[in-house]
Amino acid sequence: MKKAFFLSFLSSLSMISCSLEGSEENNLMKNQSEESINKSIMSKGQAIEGFKKALADANNPTLIKEEIKNNSGSQGFSPSRKKILLEPAKMVLRSTGMTADKINGLDDDAIISQAFISISNQ
Repeated sequence: MKKAFFLSFLSSLSMISCSLEGSEENNLMKNQSEESINKSIMSKGQAIEGFKKALADANNPTLIKEEIKNNSGSQGFSPSRKKILLEPAKMVLRSTGMTADKINGLDDDAIISQAFISISNQ
C-alpha cells in the first residue's frame, strides 16, 4: 500500500511539474507575441505618418504646376510626385503585412492606391 501511494505521489509531482513548465513557456511566448504586435502597430503608425508627410511633400504647389503644365491628358501623379510617394507607400503596405514579393508585383500606381486605402481604413 505504501508503495502504491508513493508511486502515485511521484506521478502527481511529475504531472504538476510538467504542467507548470508548459505554462511558463506559454506565458513567455504570449509576452513575446504581444510585444511583436505592439511593435508592428508602432511601425504601422510610423509608416502612415511617413506616407502622410510624403503626401504633403508631393502636394507642393511647384510640383502641381509642373504636372499641370506637362500633363498630356494622362491621369494620376506625375513621375516626380510618384517618386516622392512610392517608398513611403511601400512601407505602409509592408506594415500591413503585405509581402515584398506581392508589393513588387504591383505597378507604382497600384502601390500608391493600396497605401491610400490602407490609411483610409485607420
